[in-house]
Amino acid sequence: MRLKQVSLVAAITVVAGLTTATVGLGGPAAYADTSAVLPLSGYADMVVDTAHRHVFFSQGAGSTGIVVTDLSGAPVVTLGDERGATGLALSSDGGTLYVALADDDAIAAIDTATLTETGRWTTGAGSAPHSVAVAGGRVWYGYTADGKGGIGSVDPSAAAPEATPHPTMSHWSVAPLLTTGGGVLVAEEPQQSLSHVATFDVSSGTPSAEADTLVFGGRASGLEVTGDGTKVLLAAPQQVALQAYRSSDLSSADPGVYFTGGGGSAPNSVVADTDGTIAVAGTSGIYLYAGLNNLAENRVTFPSGTTVAPDGLDWGADGTTLYAVTRDASKAYTLNVLSTAKLSDTQLSLEHPPYAVPTEQYTMTGSLSTRGVLPAGAPLKVTRDGTPLPDATVGRDGTFTVTDTRQDEGSYVYEVSYADDATHRPVTVSRTVYVARLPTTLTGPETTSATPGSVSFGGSLLTQLGLGSLPEGTTVQVARRNDDTQETVPLPSVPVDPATTRFTVTDAPGVAGRFTYILSYAGDATHEPTTAGMSMGVGLYAPSMRLQAPETATRGAALSLTGRLTAAPYGSGRTVTVSRTDAAHTTAPVKWTVSLGTDGTFTVKDTPSVGGANTYTVTYSGDDAHRSATASAIVEVSRAATSLSVTTNASSYAYGATATVTAHLGTTYNGRTVSIYATPSGGGQTLIKTGTVDAKGNLTATYKVNRGTRFEASFAGDHRYAPEWAVRATNAYAKVVTTLGGHYTSTTYSGTTYRVYHRTVKPTLTATVTPNKAGQCERFQVQRYYGGAWHTLTTSGCVTLASNSTAKAQLSLTNALNQKFRVRSQYEHSRTDTANLSTWSGWLYFTVKD
Repeated sequence: MRLKQVSLVAAITVVAGLTTATVGLGGPAAYADTSAVLPLSGYADMVVDTAHRHVFFSQGAGSTGIVVTDLSGAPVVTLGDERGATGLALSSDGGTLYVALADDDAIAAIDTATLTETGRWTTGAGSAPHSVAVAGGRVWYGYTADGKGGIGSVDPSAAAPEATPHPTMSHWSVAPLLTTGGGVLVAEEPQQSLSHVATFDVSSGTPSAEADTLVFGGRASGLEVTGDGTKVLLAAPQQVALQAYRSSDLSSADPGVYFTGGGGSAPNSVVADTDGTIAVAGTSGIYLYAGLNNLAENRVTFPSGTTVAPDGLDWGADGTTLYAVTRDASKAYTLNVLSTAKLSDTQLSLEHPPYAVPTEQYTMTGSLSTRGVLPAGAPLKVTRDGTPLPDATVGRDGTFTVTDTRQDEGSYVYEVSYADDATHRPVTVSRTVYVARLPTTLTGPETTSATPGSVSFGGSLLTQLGLGSLPEGTTVQVARRNDDTQETVPLPSVPVDPATTRFTVTDAPGVAGRFTYILSYAGDATHEPTTAGMSMGVGLYAPSMRLQAPETATRGAALSLTGRLTAAPYGSGRTVTVSRTDAAHTTAPVKWTVSLGTDGTFTVKDTPSVGGANTYTVTYSGDDAHRSATASAIVEVSRAATSLSVTTNASSYAYGATATVTAHLGTTYNGRTVSIYATPSGGGQTLIKTGTVDAKGNLTATYKVNRGTRFEASFAGDHRYAPEWAVRATNAYAKVVTTLGGHYTSTTYSGTTYRVYHRTVKPTLTATVTPNKAGQCERFQVQRYYGGAWHTLTTSGCVTLASNSTAKAQLSLTNALNQKFRVRSQYEHSRTDTANLSTWSGWLYFTVKD
């Protein structure tokens, strides 16, 4: 048998080493004084006779004797001729054991001192009594008669005791299960998933009914009444918990249920001690409850496949020992003696220190917890590798601390023990602490500068996880190795700031190249040594050049530019190279050198002969300590102005007409090229001609005009004359075509062709405008010839041009017989049309005949 316990072993790596711990509970040995295999063929009931140090076991129907053992389960004797012994009960004085003999239809009395039968009372043929209880000076039993159950009793103090049935004590389908306590008799029989239960006051020896009803139960195998007779406890495997009822009315008690392990726990045994402690068993083991608390104080579990036998629990008269009969998978029965079942579980936990290093005190924290009252102020025994240390004291909240200091690295086992008290079990917890110096790491470099004259970088000396402070005076040793020559030079050590763990290394190697700075920390009593190599490239100075120049200058006049190179000083005799590009020197710049001062300053002087943008570029080619550098500046050198004009052969053009454009260039020096561009309204600029002007300074081009067009002429400038630009804007008419259909012939008057129409025809006028002017206005005009002249008859209102840029109108000829007419249309441009002017179409002539 063993008590369920929690055992946690965890290996934890913590900076200075590995620690292991066990969280402890009171151990199994505190639960079972003894466990002994019983020589039973079956099991029905158990009674513990503490006074005579015996335990009695009945084996049920078909058996022939009662097994008697001592209190540890060692066999004493088997009482023979007790056929079918089932229910057992002790007399109130403990001197007599009463036995229900199911196979002998009788109740037997056995002297517990001599272990001999002293009386037997028949209960009637076929009555098969199987349950027996003692109360009110009588022995009560449940039996069977005429296929039904009943309750009877025997007064063992009578001159001639005899078994007496009590048919008024409710109605039973089978022989009921009986129990007594506090002068109350309880009877139970199964009713499918319920139990039929009745309670009786039998304190006077005469039964008085108190309650009779169905309750949650089933085929109960555990039935108990508390010592004060107020509460009925029912353990039925069909339920998931122990049920509790008030004996007075069989309503649910408070608490009404006791947890036995949840679903499938099948509670089958229950026993209440005189102090109110309740033990209930099922497939999940034994749960123990104290008083009115329905949270289990303790729990006892057994090996897999071993469970408590039905009705297999009993308390000893000593007030502490619980006896339990278990059956294993092989159907063997064992008596388990639980001498400390009522003691509360205790748990100890011990946490590892954040880190443990030599010479520094470290602290372990722990806690003692229990279901009972905490033993605040109680001492805890502490040892290190078996050597006693000062006791730790349990605080009011159950916590405690253990401190220690070790001078040397190594592993140390600490054990903390609670010895137990009147209500708590003993418990021990252990932890292995590895004491070791803290690992350290050098990090970097965080470079500030890396030139031949100044190397500066920062770093940090870190401890693992940032634990453990560095002492004042901690330093890092530094050496510089030239990776090209492999020469190593020791440098001064640098201090470490304990607050930030940072340090700074400064050096002046004097030359460029690849270097490795070797950093070393020697360690101390609590920190391990460490070394790191930090590679760094030390390059040439990278100077920057600043060049100042005037924005403008006069052609042919002297100018000056000044400049400065950083990263001075420079050697004497150094020069910078100056190059100048201008319009005359685009691919072959003019070059010369000027002196460079040791402070990096220089002055450039020049007299530009070419106007326009002059670009000065100054370059330093570098030296042993400096990289090359360059800078540029642009100076705009003055040029004279020339004249440029552009003209066209007309200001307005018919749609599709060709414009003649002439550009005229005035005096220049060495450039006579002009470009002519056209930009139609709504379109992009197009180069229409580039060329050299003629002897008169003219360049002519042609361009087909469909929209209003802006013509531009440009001169790019030359060595002495500045660029020039000229603009000429022109207009363009739209193309309007008017058609008139539906005539049947034509005729000629004075050389003009006329269309001939019947007066019944309604011809359609169609106007088409190019380019597309959808949404704009078109108007139609009709004139009649009379009196030797044309006269306007009508001009239509605005007819909106359709999406295909056409408009239509219809003529009525009914009253136009033998007259001459002409018709035309006009595109009327609006303010939104900037491309074309308003435009009339040509005339169409027609006459009307009958």
